[in-house]
Parts: sequence; C-alpha cells; structure tokens
Amino acid sequence: MRPGTLSLRLFLLTSLWALFSVALVAFVLSQAYRQNAERRFAELVTANLYNLLGSVQADADGKLVGQPDLRDPRYTVFGSGWYWEVSALSSPANRLASTSLVDGRITAPKDLPFDANYQRNWTYTDNRGAQLTAVEARVFLGSGSEIYSFRVTGNRSELSGEVASFTRTMIVLLALFGLGFVIASFVIVTIGLRPVSRASRRLSDIREGRAERLEGRFPSEIQPLIDETNALIESNRSVIERARTQVGNLAHSLKTPLAVLKNEAGGAPAELRKIILDQTGLMQHQVQAYLDRARIAARHATVTSRTDVGPVLERLCRVIGKLNPALTIIPPGPRISIIFGGEQQDFEEIAGNLLENAARFAREKIKVWAQREMVGDKAMMTLVIEDDGPGMTAEEAKMALGRGMRLDETTPGSGLGLAIVTDIVSEYGGKLTLDRSEMGGLRCMVALPAR
Repeated sequence: MRPGTLSLRLFLLTSLWALFSVALVAFVLSQAYRQNAERRFAELVTANLYNLLGSVQADADGKLVGQPDLRDPRYTVFGSGWYWEVSALSSPANRLASTSLVDGRITAPKDLPFDANYQRNWTYTDNRGAQLTAVEARVFLGSGSEIYSFRVTGNRSELSGEVASFTRTMIVLLALFGLGFVIASFVIVTIGLRPVSRASRRLSDIREGRAERLEGRFPSEIQPLIDETNALIESNRSVIERARTQVGNLAHSLKTPLAVLKNEAGGAPAELRKIILDQTGLMQHQVQAYLDRARIAARHATVTSRTDVGPVLERLCRVIGKLNPALTIIPPGPRISIIFGGEQQDFEEIAGNLLENAARFAREKIKVWAQREMVGDKAMMTLVIEDDGPGMTAEEAKMALGRGMRLDETTPGSGLGLAIVTDIVSEYGGKLTLDRSEMGGLRCMVALPAR
C-alpha cells in the first residue's frame, strides 16, 4: 500500500471509520452503563430507606425505638459512607443512627424542597471527603403529631469504581475489536483490489514490452475497462501502422524519380553530373533518415520493445575490431545486464554509428561501457563510447551534431552519422552529449530509457 494508491486510501478510510465507530460505541455504552448504574444506585438507597421506615417506631412517649437491619454490613463499618439516621424534628436528641455514623450527622440542604411524597434526594461530601448520595423522607409515627426524618446515604465512590471497571473492560474489548476490524479491512482491501493490481501489472508488462495486450479474466466491474484498454491499444497500433505505410509509400514514390535522375546524370557534363549525384545522394539519405525516424516513432509509441544491451555491444565491438585490427576495443563486462526500452535495430544504429566514428579517429584504443540508473521514478541507461583520438572542442562538438556537418573532410562519410544518432535518441526522449574523454579523445555519452 504505497502513498497515493487506491488500496491505501480505502484502508485508511475503513480504519478511520472503525476507530470512529469504536470510539462512538465506547462513549454511548459508557454513558448508558453510567446512567443505569446511577439508577440502580438510587434505587438501592431508596430501598434501604423503605426498609428503615418499616423498622423504626415511636413508643407512647414519642421516643424512637427499633433495631433496623438493612442487610448490608457496610452500615456497620465506621466511616464507610453508608449511613442511616432517624430523628424527631422537634427534638433532635430523640435519634437513632447506624453504627457507621456514630455521633455524626447526615447534613441536608435547607432550601431543597420535598416532592409530593415528602421525599427528596441530594448529593454531598462528608467530612472524610467521600461523595455521598442521600435520600430523606418525613413521616408521622403512631397517633401523635410529631414528624420524624428518615435519612439514608450511599457512598458514590463505589459507584464510580464500578463504572470505571466496566469502562476499562469495555475499552480493552473494543480496542481488540477495532484492531481486528483494521486487520480485516487490510485483508479485505488487499484481496478485493487484487484484480486491480493484476491489471496494473499487465499494463506494466505492456509498457516494458513483455506483452501486447491485457490478458486474463477480471471481475465484471473491471472487465469493461480492460476491454476498452485493449481496444485502445489496437486502435493506436492501427493508426501507427497506417502512418508508417503512408510514409513508406511517400518515400517509395520519391526514390524512383531520384533513381531516374541519378541514371540520367551519367550523360550530363562532368560538373553538372557531380552536382546532380551529390544532391540526389543527399536527398536519398534524407528520405532514408526520415523513414527511419517514422519507424522509430512508430515502434517507440507502441511501448512494447526491449533490447538486451550486452550482446549487441559485444557483437558490434567484435565487428569493429575485425574491421580495425590496429585498434584495441575494450567492450563492457561479460555480465552486463541492461535492457534498452526500444528496438534492437535502433540501438545498433546508435552504438554502430558512434563506434564507427570512434574507430575513424582513435589512435590505439576505444572503450565502451554502459550503466543503468534511476532518474526520479524513471529507469534510464547510459551508453558511453570514448577514444584516444584528437577529440573536439566544445564548439566543434556543437557543430558535429548538425546534419551533414563534417569537421574532417579527409575521412570518408556523409556527415549524417551523429545527426542520425541524435534523431534516434531524441525520438526515445534521450540525450546525446559530446565532451573530452579521460583517454584524451572524444567521449560520446548517450542517455536512453531502460526497462
């Protein structure tokens, strides 16, 4: 899952949705559990109040009597926060209290009203710092007119501990669920988008020259795109082939008149014959050069060509060496493994022209080497041919790349070699550079696309 890919985008979106959903579920569940726990806690304290109301009476003199048992040992532990207290409003000394309260008091706000059943609830903090929930009811006992206050409290710290324990357990479980969801999303996205990756690899095979069309069966959602891509490739190939045919027909129609002119020049005066032969020869070279350029452009546009550089260079070095036995030609290493992204014929044209030029001017030695490198995200290869000849100045190197320009008229040739190399290299989006070699002569460095 590389940056910018559809798989990474889907994985991140599903993962973010999983995290958001887990967080939302955790919040909702924790709030629901807290509310439920609060309700149960309030019901427990109220139930203890009703139990207390049924356990305390007033005697004939109005004194409180009874032995309340709320069935909860926390009311017997001093300072537990679980207290109960019964007292007469007119005589606070007439009082019963839980063992946990001893001589303390359950304080109530003075301005808190009672409901229709003469009950009220509030929360306060005792002298030990514990937060308590209290409930109070005021009733008549017996046949007298004395009003008695019944108060019961519960310690909220236990409620908070219960909620915190539930929250921790829930977070652990939901975290495991979220992790499982993220892992499942990764697997689902990887498997679900596998046909897209397969199509991408097939396209790469076409671009690298290992295939000419997208083969194989794909899901129904992708198959129309595959079919349209194959149709586009076929249409592009047909257009290129028609263009090549038309250029070939044009070149053929020009070759015949040029051949007639050359034949007719034989009966012309010597000076005129020389001009006609030179110009018709140049025209034939031009026609052939543009034919080659059309062929190169057509082949390069199909992006299905690939050439192993090593064997081609070794063969060319061997041929040039036989033609020039006085020269020492150093070929690339035997294990060179570079693939040129183009036709073998075009690479032979480039390397052959440069080797012929080097052999024409070298004194004793020619060195040939190549390397592959990445330029950004594009694979490129560099072919270097250098000699120990006289070399060129920067101005001469610039002039030498011109079509038909020859700096040395004493050697045979049309002067089109470097210009043809430049044309082929430019068609492939490469670059030809001429500079001084460490051997003292000329260094020709060609950058071309690699596979």
